[in-house]
Amino acid sequence: MSFDTFPIGAGANTGGSLGYSLGTAPATVVVPNIQNNVVVFHNPGSSVTIYVCQALDANGNALTAGPNPGCFAIYPGQFLPFNGPGVTKQWNAAAATGSGNPFTVFILQAP
Repeated sequence: MSFDTFPIGAGANTGGSLGYSLGTAPATVVVPNIQNNVVVFHNPGSSVTIYVCQALDANGNALTAGPNPGCFAIYPGQFLPFNGPGVTKQWNAAAATGSGNPFTVFILQAP
């Protein structure tokens, strides 16, 4: 995956990588921030699916990370990029099984 089409500036507001250790309980992995331009989710694990979703759907109803409507499955080794207005919202994630599952979030923000 190439990021060279997105401007990455220098300074404190450029975003960065976040690492998580996920279990089956939903956890916030992206906090609301109007400066977010791109969010890339990556499941570096080898066997467990990770589910991501926004905290609220388009109608304002709460979503729960897991194998539920409104969620995206990220299989081991896969990336899932998003850009646009939705990346400024809160995102949650949960593992399909177990605990201690690795999960990476990369955020690009407006300089």
